[in-house]
Amino acid sequence: SMIADGYDGPSKNEILNTSENPEWFGIIENEIAFYKEQPVFDGHYSNQCYIDRIGSAYNHFKSESNQTEKAYQSWENILMHLPYCFQARRTFVEIYAQENFKLNTQQTDYKDQIKTISKTDDYLLFVNKTIYPSEIASGQVGNLYTGSIFLGLLSTLSYHLEKKNTISGKKMGFIAYGSGSKAKVFEAEVQPNWSEVIGNCYLFETLKNSIEIDFETYLKLHKKEQKTSICAPYNEFSLDHIENKNPVLLGARYYSFK
Repeated sequence: SMIADGYDGPSKNEILNTSENPEWFGIIENEIAFYKEQPVFDGHYSNQCYIDRIGSAYNHFKSESNQTEKAYQSWENILMHLPYCFQARRTFVEIYAQENFKLNTQQTDYKDQIKTISKTDDYLLFVNKTIYPSEIASGQVGNLYTGSIFLGLLSTLSYHLEKKNTISGKKMGFIAYGSGSKAKVFEAEVQPNWSEVIGNCYLFETLKNSIEIDFETYLKLHKKEQKTSICAPYNEFSLDHIENKNPVLLGARYYSFK
């Protein structure tokens, strides 16, 4: 039987509806132990880890590139890992504050000072110029996890294309973060042919044509109960089938371009 935290669940025979004990995914024993670890989520602690790591990575980047001035001042835009749309503006303010005001993080009113700085006209103008373009797509798509920083880049470049801005040769600053509490800061230079490449992406147009689904459909997708696509794939890669016969390739996912 399945044993987890002292609970005796149904036996493998009951699961497979047979009186025998057949091999099941390589398992020959009739007793199967299932264990699922549930992480403990603490929002405030998680945000503080994010802030601490990006701050350390930013300072490391300055040190490695031999910069003593504000590194972000040479960046046309800032692309950050966005688990939600406004994460960048709400956390980069701490780097902004340290670069401009040299605050003492041990002061009891430190967080109040950060909140005050985040509402100043100077910081809001800075956000609107450097961070806002990356938020446009993020606000509509949501958290892409590893892909969020790249979505931010695509959103930013699409924004500049739409505004007909000249950004060739400009630098972009990247602040990446992983849930293992690790961050990395690097920069990249926009190439001369950037607009030709981005002109074929149609990011904002694609998002505008998104299909709205109801909550019931969302739940079916989330619980993997929905077996057919909500909308037919067009001009994109889509899942074709999952291998369920070849024992060497069980679970292999095959995609096709449609």
